[in-house]
Amino acid sequence: MNCCSDVGIVVLGSQEERHGLLPADTDTKLAAHVAFKAAAQTGAKLVGIVNSAAEYDYIKHGRHFPIPVVVHDLKCVVETAIERLGIEKFVVVNGHGGNTLIAGHLPKLAEQLDVKIAFNNAIVRFEGAHAGSGECSMAVAADVVGIANLAGQDNFEKYPEVGFVAMREAHVNPKIKKLAEKTADEGVQVDIELGRRLLKKAIDDVISMLKAI
Repeated sequence: MNCCSDVGIVVLGSQEERHGLLPADTDTKLAAHVAFKAAAQTGAKLVGIVNSAAEYDYIKHGRHFPIPVVVHDLKCVVETAIERLGIEKFVVVNGHGGNTLIAGHLPKLAEQLDVKIAFNNAIVRFEGAHAGSGECSMAVAADVVGIANLAGQDNFEKYPEVGFVAMREAHVNPKIKKLAEKTADEGVQVDIELGRRLLKKAIDDVISMLKAI
């Protein structure tokens, strides 16, 4: 299928450093997995990866950058795709919650470059708590990490960032607080079938956006 061969996909992820037993670049790898699958099914072009990430000021972990830095890095990828490939429509596939802050800056960037840019946040919407059951299940289903490597992921004393259970400063966000309490109660359960379902939902969401832009 080549219905979207005129659309470019930009992967937007992060380097977390504190992700429990998950790889530091899990957000990037999940976004790249979803982007690749969506591109393969639609003919859309994979045009680049941005690893710099933004974050809310109440989340004090990971390697994060000011919003203008991330927007600049994204702009560089888009400009290269415009110049080299003549692409004028883009979908940003995001894998990191803090990058939601970038979405509001994209209309101005699109206007500046005279292109269309859509922001897809499906992975973040579907995965649930940070480094929790949903994200771990997706990571295993996408072959980002082996299930055996995640034994002990719910040791919240050692990994306070998992579900933000023990990072109470982040609980000022009611949604994060609710997910943290759920994660503390249930632990981290890795379910490869759940991971596959969540990935498919994210892929289908991206495909819909590629067709609509």
